[in-house]
Amino acid sequence: MQFDVAREAQVVTADLVTVWLARGERVGLATEVGQLAQALLDRDEWKPDAKSAVLLYGGKGGKQRLLLVGLGAAKDVTADTLKRAAGITWTRAKGVKAKRIGVVTRGVKLAPAAAGDAIAEGFVLASYVAPARKKNADKAAPSPRVSIAADKNAAAVESAIDRGRIVAEATNRARRLGDLPGNELTPTDLATQAQAMARDAGVRCKVHRAGDLRRMKMGGILGVGKGSAEPPVLIELHHAPKRYTKTVCIVGKGITFDTGGISIKPSAGMEEMKYDMCGGAAVVGAVEAAARLKLPIRVIGIIASAENMPGSRAQKPGDTLTTASGHTVEVINTDAEGRLVLADALHHATTFEPDAIVDLATLTGACVVALGHDAAGLFTRHDALRKALQDAADAAGDPLWPMPVFAEMEEDLKSTVADLKNLGSREGGASWAAVFLKTFVGDVPWAHLDIAGTAWGMRSREYLAKGATGAGVRLLVKWLEGLR
Repeated sequence: MQFDVAREAQVVTADLVTVWLARGERVGLATEVGQLAQALLDRDEWKPDAKSAVLLYGGKGGKQRLLLVGLGAAKDVTADTLKRAAGITWTRAKGVKAKRIGVVTRGVKLAPAAAGDAIAEGFVLASYVAPARKKNADKAAPSPRVSIAADKNAAAVESAIDRGRIVAEATNRARRLGDLPGNELTPTDLATQAQAMARDAGVRCKVHRAGDLRRMKMGGILGVGKGSAEPPVLIELHHAPKRYTKTVCIVGKGITFDTGGISIKPSAGMEEMKYDMCGGAAVVGAVEAAARLKLPIRVIGIIASAENMPGSRAQKPGDTLTTASGHTVEVINTDAEGRLVLADALHHATTFEPDAIVDLATLTGACVVALGHDAAGLFTRHDALRKALQDAADAAGDPLWPMPVFAEMEEDLKSTVADLKNLGSREGGASWAAVFLKTFVGDVPWAHLDIAGTAWGMRSREYLAKGATGAGVRLLVKWLEGLR
């Protein structure tokens, strides 16, 4: 999508002009349709409440088109308000086949750069189209150009727009990966997609395949992948600027389809298990954004990818396996597979001696029961890391909620036949999973993000349609930016 910044007098020549209004503000356009819009406000026939919109026509032959979008009270206008306004505008622009959208804001108290960032992010996220295989699918229309009015601070707005566009495009990449069906995104396919991103963004990519995993003694990933004809992989992505201040590892669960294995899931809703790789997809997107933004942080993305299938060679409940760290695990339930692949990936992350590790995984239904689809669970015992991630999530509009990682649970995860078992009790299931993962990070500051409720199925936002959401990408980028 293309953006430009211009003076308001130039922006209002677009074939669709949109004025985003806070309450009490005037439309402020001298055009005929602008005067019609102001009359509508003066007569109190339309109120600029948040998310409300009305499309007006004026001028000769009705060629002037003006979309009024309400922002609500000026004091309540946030970046998310502008993203929602962008989503509303995008939907209306598609309906009238606009070729150029002119955006004018009234009553926005955000700094110009913050506003520009949010507007660009909202438009790009709203423009996402999920991959589909329909016989008579409509051809995608060219995206309209978006012109944003800025009579002052134009350079700062332009820079912010570029940042918002990059982050949103990386988020959309993660969404696209999540929305692909399991037959089009195997672990090998995910590795290919990661390599393609790496070439585009100037990132180094290394793929460890089955033979490598055996040499690396990654019994967790190999054990989960045993039941599938599709071989597992471990993907490394390296953004390594010449000069950097810190090294962080972000680790993603990349189960490209999860049947539950021998402990098979119910058939109802199983088609959604293509989304079980959304943690890995978020890692791809976050590393891409870090590289394109040229962040002075060494970022190592690690994705453990496998299919969890109930084939004849699949691991069974009661089996034991040895992870890369040397810890042995008794498999109580083969549907608790995410923590097994992450055990190897997290241990591998520690070998880079990072300043921090953050993992993302669609790990437990228990987290969805606890938090619904409105926030991901944030598990860590490191207060500074918790605060930094929480602040980043709040700023990015990619919500997290802090959850406990009780030390007392560690004793209860001990097995009588191995060092650990991969399942605790039913109650507090999301915390049991986090306690299991903590075993494999040593003393490195670490946080686990359970995105099972937010990776898909979130309540609709005007700029995030149904399907994969790219959960985690935006908050990770915001966190990485704060590490400079």
